[in-house]
Amino acid sequence: MKFFKVLFLTLIIALFSTNAHAVTGNNEPDQYVSVRLLADKTDVKGGDTITIGIENTIYPKWHIYWINPGDSGTPLEAAWTTPVGFEFGAIQHPIPKTIDYGPLTNYGHEGKPVLLQTLKLPDTIPSGPITLDAKIDLLVCHDICIPESHTASLTLNGNQKAETAAIQKAQMKLPQKVAYQGVIREEGENITVTIATEDTAAFSNADTIRLLPIEWGIIDNTTKTSAKVTSDGVVLSHKKGDRALSEISEFPFAIAYTDPAGNEQAIELSISTSAMAAGSDITFIQALLLAIVGGLILNLMPCVFPVLSMKALSLVSLNDKEEKKARAYGLSYTAGILISFGLIAGLLIALKAGGAQIGWGFQLQNPIVIIVLSYLVFVIGLNLSGLFEFSGRFSYWGQNLATKSGHGGAFWTGVLATLVATPCTAPFMGAAIGFALTQNAFLSLLVFLGLGFGLALPYLILCYVPALRQKLPKPGAWMETFRQFLSFPMFITAAWLIWVLSQQAADTTLLATLVGMIAIVFGLWLLKRTPNNSLAKTLRTIFLIVAIVGVINPIVSAEPATQSISVSEESNWSSYSPETLSTALESKNPIFVNMTAAWCITCKVNERIALDTDKTRQLFSDQNITYLKGNWTNKDPEITKFLNQFDRHGVPLYVFYPAPDEKTGERPDPVLLPQLLTKNIIFETISDFDTNKE
Repeated sequence: MKFFKVLFLTLIIALFSTNAHAVTGNNEPDQYVSVRLLADKTDVKGGDTITIGIENTIYPKWHIYWINPGDSGTPLEAAWTTPVGFEFGAIQHPIPKTIDYGPLTNYGHEGKPVLLQTLKLPDTIPSGPITLDAKIDLLVCHDICIPESHTASLTLNGNQKAETAAIQKAQMKLPQKVAYQGVIREEGENITVTIATEDTAAFSNADTIRLLPIEWGIIDNTTKTSAKVTSDGVVLSHKKGDRALSEISEFPFAIAYTDPAGNEQAIELSISTSAMAAGSDITFIQALLLAIVGGLILNLMPCVFPVLSMKALSLVSLNDKEEKKARAYGLSYTAGILISFGLIAGLLIALKAGGAQIGWGFQLQNPIVIIVLSYLVFVIGLNLSGLFEFSGRFSYWGQNLATKSGHGGAFWTGVLATLVATPCTAPFMGAAIGFALTQNAFLSLLVFLGLGFGLALPYLILCYVPALRQKLPKPGAWMETFRQFLSFPMFITAAWLIWVLSQQAADTTLLATLVGMIAIVFGLWLLKRTPNNSLAKTLRTIFLIVAIVGVINPIVSAEPATQSISVSEESNWSSYSPETLSTALESKNPIFVNMTAAWCITCKVNERIALDTDKTRQLFSDQNITYLKGNWTNKDPEITKFLNQFDRHGVPLYVFYPAPDEKTGERPDPVLLPQLLTKNIIFETISDFDTNKE
């Protein structure tokens, strides 16, 4: 289709360009465009960067073309003759007009558009005036199209004056580059672009919004953009063109619109088309099912299984006549999980809508949350071990929370299960969460509640199916032993959380938290002592206050770590940054990117069994694989941006960039690996692109 359009244009040019006056009349000019060069700075020195304007004065009703000319045409080109070392940037165009011509739709400029280029001067430049000569080739059209060539000159360090105001005015007419996050997907005959931004008021005139791809052929230019403005951003839909998105790795585009004041504005950004590979094409029902399955698998994670075991233990003591009680416990446990997931998801959705760069598990990037959670699991471990039993008014928070069968205990155990599940990422969760965070708030919340329902489902089934409960071991002395055994996973979790805290907070905060744990044990010990006289009661009260202060102190005075984690010289990886990845992509080596966090249990298990092994290290060495590791333990907008490129909003994330093709020099699209890794998965993925294998 594109070929025939170009052929059609070429025939028009061949027929009419040699006799334009005969067609358009004797009053027409010899050329329909005059060109002048200007600069924001003409007195320069070595190393300066200046902006040059290519001012085009176009004959009335005629036009030249934008970067993407649309269905026909070609944009202006400039060939410069300069001293050695002068480096020009790409030509920047103002916001284009949509120009309809019969069955074709083009994008171009009328009137007096100024196109801009940056010029970087070398450190050493010639003395005296410097003349820059430009040969400008363009296509100017009305009823016919005529190619024109122009020559123009600009003099630096001479008599030519700077025209700073004119350049600044031209810069204001450029689409403003923004760093909004976005996702692009193909949906039937349309492509849909979802842009996350808090500045939705600027796009309130949705009928004026135009999607303007910088790459040709991506959209059908003859159709209009359908735009919807939500509280989360802007969703654009446009009929697909002749060219598939799979042909490009990046989708650069502009969005033109009329702001509330009636002024034409435009923004420019780019979205990686690789984000389409991470589940962006799934439907809501598919995302909901994936969330439920992901929640089910969460029960097998080491951080959640002990909690489920505690609740299963409470069912053992129920007899067949207590069916209603068992079902009520299941509903209470489920309610605790769903409410907790709803609150976390609501906060996550609200913060994302406000422009925050966060994802699943974001609360664990806060040291205060880690301190409180470590205290909680430590106290539960003490309770399970039998060190203490709360009584009286404390029983609701003590025994019921950990092992007893009250409705409050079931509810708060559901809350606990949610809290300890957040460091884990199960298979299918990534695609579901990625879908959720690109939808409106209602659909997003439903997907997160599906994840919570999946987490609650095993215990809920046990509560509602007596036949399954009968498969559990009969009550006996073993229950107390098993109950005490379950305290050790809790102590291990507490120790792991303290290690996570060591990655996030200053040494003083770490020490204060350990002292706080001692204060907890001391306070519990005091509560078991019943003094017989007023002096002893007073001393106990004082000591309890001191213990409480010791517990609260690290929470209110938490200080962030003063330096990042160092990389050992013996390690086979380098720290991720956009710069290190960009440098690696310029090489001919394959690249493996591992996005992890200290609080992510799934990440640590994967590293232990699949990544940090001698065989994997040897494989990376043999294949010259550049291994980059991103640490998301603390907030890092650059890592969040990388996650969003692949439609992921949490860790772990594993991406393999194969080596460039030896013939074309182009690097194949990146490959996403599963969230649960094995050595075989890594080896098979890399082997698929191994150019050295026979």
